[in-house]
Amino acid sequence: MIESIEQGRKEDGNRSIADKIIKRLHDLDKTVENNEGRWAWELLQNAKDSIADEEKRSVSVRIKLDDDKVEFSHNGIHFTEQDVRGLINQISSKEIEEGQQTKKTGRFGTGFLTTHLLSRIIDVKGIVETNDKKYYSFEFPLDRNGKTTQQLIPKIEDAWAKFQTSTKEINKDYDKDGFNTSFCYKLNTTEQLQIAKKGVEEFTKLIPFVLAFIPKIGMVEIIDNTLQKTTIFENSKEIIDGCILSISKTENKKASDILILFALNDKVSIATQIEKNQKGYSIKSIKDIPKLFCDFPLIGTENFHFPIIVNSFFFNPQTERDGIWLKGIDGDKEVEENKALLEKAVELFKSLLSIIIDEPFYDFFNFIETKTPNTNEKYFDEDWYREYVQTPLRESIIVSKIVELENSATDKKAISELWFPSKSYSQKVKDKLWQFTFDLSPNEVCKKEHVYSWCDVSWEDWKKLDYYELVNHLEEQGDIEKLSLFIGKNKNETYDWLNSVCKFLLEDSSNLSCFEDSAITPNQNGVFKKRTELNIDKINDADLVTVLELLGDDWKDILVNGNVYFGRYQVKEKKGYC
Repeated sequence: MIESIEQGRKEDGNRSIADKIIKRLHDLDKTVENNEGRWAWELLQNAKDSIADEEKRSVSVRIKLDDDKVEFSHNGIHFTEQDVRGLINQISSKEIEEGQQTKKTGRFGTGFLTTHLLSRIIDVKGIVETNDKKYYSFEFPLDRNGKTTQQLIPKIEDAWAKFQTSTKEINKDYDKDGFNTSFCYKLNTTEQLQIAKKGVEEFTKLIPFVLAFIPKIGMVEIIDNTLQKTTIFENSKEIIDGCILSISKTENKKASDILILFALNDKVSIATQIEKNQKGYSIKSIKDIPKLFCDFPLIGTENFHFPIIVNSFFFNPQTERDGIWLKGIDGDKEVEENKALLEKAVELFKSLLSIIIDEPFYDFFNFIETKTPNTNEKYFDEDWYREYVQTPLRESIIVSKIVELENSATDKKAISELWFPSKSYSQKVKDKLWQFTFDLSPNEVCKKEHVYSWCDVSWEDWKKLDYYELVNHLEEQGDIEKLSLFIGKNKNETYDWLNSVCKFLLEDSSNLSCFEDSAITPNQNGVFKKRTELNIDKINDADLVTVLELLGDDWKDILVNGNVYFGRYQVKEKKGYC
């Protein structure tokens, strides 16, 4: 062997490793805001991957946050030699296993480098099993400080040296349930502490969904000493009513349950959060939750407007794990796989919807978000999405009986059967349109307290309640007597109600033409007429009006009712007629 060539080969390898690390860390420094919560998910992914090939094992993890450090530990399977090489040389297990079928999301790849946003130096502890079946404990610092390749190469060599000198052979019967693997990050700046806090906050919010999607994660403990708070989440194998998972949460010894509405097929699972109430289950909003998970949340998909969270281990995420590829050259395998998985999610959603509409579930406006996703159009096929995702979802949703009514505690109607104020209106206008329409047709509008929520998720196929529709509903009554019976008020109350409606209508000058063209103003006989057909009564001679009526000329038909206090009309006087 020529030593100089061998040494050169080794240097080339280290230079390649260093180049990759420096480039990735440089990119991360430029996108801190987008990645500051990602570190916890990368570490949890590594913990989960450690038991990926162990059918009967689950893993528990612990995050401990102090003002000056954060430590992530787990009780998964020990390191392999391959894992150690991947950790120090920054090679993902997926790269090593390329071409092999694997259950791993990918250990210690470029994603793991995002954890260096916490600190450039990690104290790593663990146990490694060697190829000859011996076990060694180790503890060493993994130092990624350095702006250039020449600065970083010695630190890679130093990591190897410190790893080797730290190893101590141990008995193969060591405590395999102990938290033997840990990664500790020193927080030397305020910015690093904020990144740690952001990660813990995000992790706490989203971990119930991850536990639902990954039953092999048994327990998560979060010890936040900066807030004097300890929170424990525990997975459950119990399924309630065939579609509800219960995740137990204990915060400072106070126990509660988080309920997850859940369904899965061979490659896709879907979930959303629900809450038990006196009537049954309330569906909670997931507006600020990532809608796509590849076992773990793809942070950045909060505006991927799917009605429910979609998870698949088989998704092909984008490099920054903030979305999935949905557009590429024809025949792009990753794109086609992602599209097929979303189409499976649509069918799964439709199936779940068909089940829960017959059960006591409420607040479905939190379950039907179908706007076009707000995502990078370079990676998003909008035509495909509209045809194979959005349209099938909407066709299923709009005919399902999911809308609660004001005058019934249990009955629900389909969106297609009801009227909803246009979302462009102010809250004041929406409230009045709803109230007046409810007075006229109580079974044709949703529950009052839900109006804004339904309007926010509406689309163009819904029956839009506007000023013209309100006037049409009113005009159909024909006269004050029928209107009085219809809204259940006496005549005086009915006139007061009609005055309120028409004053509301005329507050907006753009409605003048609608008012002019509609027969909604009662004459002195109580019959609805158009404004141009009516006159203000300035005759002041009741006997004359009666005589004219006997002669077949009923002036009451052209005189505006005295109980009307809206609109402008021509004046009818006795002078000139006589």
